[in-house]
Amino acid sequence: MAQSRFLMNGESVWQPDSGLTYGFETKYTKDSDRTQSGKGHFTPLFTVEQYGYKATNIPVSEVTKILKIIAKGKKFSLKHFSMYHGEWRTDDFYVGKSGNITIGSLKDGDKKVTELSFNMTGVNPI
Repeated sequence: MAQSRFLMNGESVWQPDSGLTYGFETKYTKDSDRTQSGKGHFTPLFTVEQYGYKATNIPVSEVTKILKIIAKGKKFSLKHFSMYHGEWRTDDFYVGKSGNITIGSLKDGDKKVTELSFNMTGVNPI
């Protein structure tokens, strides 16, 4: 069983599988668009960092702990390595859309989730 230093709200939660994805998203003004000739006119507003969490073969108790932090769309603190800043930081994130759970076993003594995945988006711009 992999236990972690992956921290949400200062609490150690189940370590994601290797290969935690990192991304970023930029929002643009409403009038940002392309002309019919293909030339783009884009005015950026802000960019936020994003992470994709995916873990497999997790005890249901650990999934429950994570869901109580992320499931209602409220912000939470996340200790993460920011590729943009090039350092470990603790910043506010939220899970704004959906997460996915594949249920493995719900037998007494063997309650496991085959896979838990969700995307986390930074609250503050970079």
